[in-house]
Amino acid sequence: MIFTKKWLLLIFLVWGYAGMAQPPTHIPLMNDTWKLIGQRTYKKNADFKMVPAFPARLEALQNKAVELPGYMIPINADLNHKEFMLAVVPMDQCPYCGQGDIPSMVEVKMVKELGYTDKPVKIRGKLMLNRTGDYRSEVFLLQAEQVK
Repeated sequence: MIFTKKWLLLIFLVWGYAGMAQPPTHIPLMNDTWKLIGQRTYKKNADFKMVPAFPARLEALQNKAVELPGYMIPINADLNHKEFMLAVVPMDQCPYCGQGDIPSMVEVKMVKELGYTDKPVKIRGKLMLNRTGDYRSEVFLLQAEQVK
């Protein structure tokens, strides 16, 4: 009887700990523009270099103002940022875990500095697509501002 109670207690403790060990939840932020960005594929160019290929609907947004909700991913160790990455998952959640592809990120270049927050933000800026296959980001939001 004591042996059974100890096993039951151990099972409940392990089960409770496993429930606390789950990754934090986040607010789903995917909108139509994020979905289009996620449809990016790669193709070989004439020099046999892999370059991004964007869907036609996303190409149509080139140089146009778009709004993207997301989480700030700083690229510098500052409190305020003019340049940062924007992602659909927060920085404290592993973007490589789970199912499917690695979530897309967009490089943001703000007009004015924005203070770091781990809460979702909405950013409006001019969408620029980088088709070169160089080591820069593939999608940019330029002249960006926070939407309140």
